[in-house]
Amino acid sequence: MAAKTPGRLVTLVRRAHQSACLLLPGAGGGLNPYLRLASFVGSTHAVYAVRAAGLVPGEEPEDTVDGMADSAVEALDGSGLTPEVVIGWSLGGAIAWEVCVRLSERGHRPDLVLVDSFPLARESALAADARLRDVVLDMLGPRPDPATVDRVRRTVDAQMSALARYRTERPYAGRVLMLMCSDADFPMRDEAAARWRSLASDLTAGRLAADHFGVFDPEHLPQLTGEIAAFLGLPAGVAR
Repeated sequence: MAAKTPGRLVTLVRRAHQSACLLLPGAGGGLNPYLRLASFVGSTHAVYAVRAAGLVPGEEPEDTVDGMADSAVEALDGSGLTPEVVIGWSLGGAIAWEVCVRLSERGHRPDLVLVDSFPLARESALAADARLRDVVLDMLGPRPDPATVDRVRRTVDAQMSALARYRTERPYAGRVLMLMCSDADFPMRDEAAARWRSLASDLTAGRLAADHFGVFDPEHLPQLTGEIAAFLGLPAGVAR
């Protein structure tokens, strides 16, 4: 009998009878960068994530943002979950936007947090693509299994292809927190921020004193969680 492919929805913090928060990871689909944030949000919410397709044997990566969003909504529906908060970083922010747009068509508008995400087509460049692959593959540790490396590489390549073709035209009327980073690696940030503002009718903007890949590091996490706590109206003592 063939092994069953693991489900896409992952429980990070289980809290019965609490509002649900959905986290959507960046390129590579790994959840490790999110664990500290999940612990923080888990003080008040049950926390779930949707892992990327292509990370387990027998699975093909998805190569469109719309397809990724459709899969995330399908995973939510399969578990009977309707999140009150959706948080996405980088690629995950684009997916989060599309998930919230789909949920709003059903009459539900979660609070949405975009962490250094872009609603515009990503400009592909060999050096930038190679750096992104290296950053993701480094997260696998010093001696990763070669088959795992191959699956992650294929997944990242498919995700970069998806971002190169992505530009959302769909507005979202729910509450949105847009947090942009401060490094110079992404010159299109100002254009991206202006685009988010044009699509979101209820947007709060903030700036993080971190680079794109450092937002979840321990030294930067207090600012990130503080911004999220203020946006969600959590008690000040929760943001630590």
